[in-house]
Amino acid sequence: MALFAAKKKAYLGMDLGGSNLYSVAFDADWRPIFHSKIDTEAKDGYLHVIDRVSAQIESLKKWLDEEGYDLAGIGLGVPGLVQSDTGTVFVAPNLGWTHCKPIRDMDLPQEWKDKTVLLNDVNAGLLGELHLMEEQPDCVVAYFCGTGIGGAVSLRGELIEGKDGAAGEVGHMIVRHGGRKCGCGRSGCLEAYIGKWALNHQILKALDGKRKTRLKSTISYNLKKQPVKSSSLKKAYEKGDSFTVALMEEYYCQHLAAGLSQTVNLLAPDCIILGGGIMEAMGAELIPVITQHLSAMCIGPTPNLRLAELGDLAGPMGAALKAKDAENSFQKRRGA
Repeated sequence: MALFAAKKKAYLGMDLGGSNLYSVAFDADWRPIFHSKIDTEAKDGYLHVIDRVSAQIESLKKWLDEEGYDLAGIGLGVPGLVQSDTGTVFVAPNLGWTHCKPIRDMDLPQEWKDKTVLLNDVNAGLLGELHLMEEQPDCVVAYFCGTGIGGAVSLRGELIEGKDGAAGEVGHMIVRHGGRKCGCGRSGCLEAYIGKWALNHQILKALDGKRKTRLKSTISYNLKKQPVKSSSLKKAYEKGDSFTVALMEEYYCQHLAAGLSQTVNLLAPDCIILGGGIMEAMGAELIPVITQHLSAMCIGPTPNLRLAELGDLAGPMGAALKAKDAENSFQKRRGA
């Protein structure tokens, strides 16, 4: 008879955004058993962010050990152009990263690094959402809207990552040639118009111009240092603030629809999943407006727009699922 009961397996999914690092531990039945959210503090640089990720892994592993779980895999979703097989982030504009290898640079034991996989954050989110679907549509596209604007594509349940992992960068489609400067260094990108830093620009311009808006009373933080919170926008929008209503319905929704239309006219997807902080906070109110704008821009039928069902859990769950797949592949190679 065994003296000690075998540890239960757990998988850690981490969603690294421009604003927050959200980490969730899942058991083998994909139930969340622990979660943690901290500020990314991206403005303090690459190594600082990597140290925060490492500290979260150490903290969560300690908790899992105490609860009788073995950390079998770690998935890290990053908002940028990610080559999963080499662990390389070519560019992550909202983090200020270029040509780096975050897993390699973490201050963690090598055995933990060997259990860690890297992937694009919206690819992770789409994997999480697909996991919920009993039947996989032929073509699904995801747009996750927050500090940045990211996308992902699946065909018959399989992610389309493209050459060097570059597929799905919808936030950097050009929606206005020669337009506003984007964090990626180019001009006219969708993200330069509806990413949270772009919304900051519109809000600050209104506040500097002494425009009356309820947003002034909902924002108690420095917009020059921190992207506007989705909760602030939601509060002002629900109170019928004329500036916020116009910002979200006439400006935000119209630009988002312009980006969506490029995807729809190219791929004609069965559905588009809208996720991320802004959609989680306000999506139910905004989807009818987005659909109205989109219908005027599509040559074919307008696809069904649906909110991500998992909310914040989508990215961590998809990252954890990717870690599980990597574990299975590793065991097969070893003949386990």
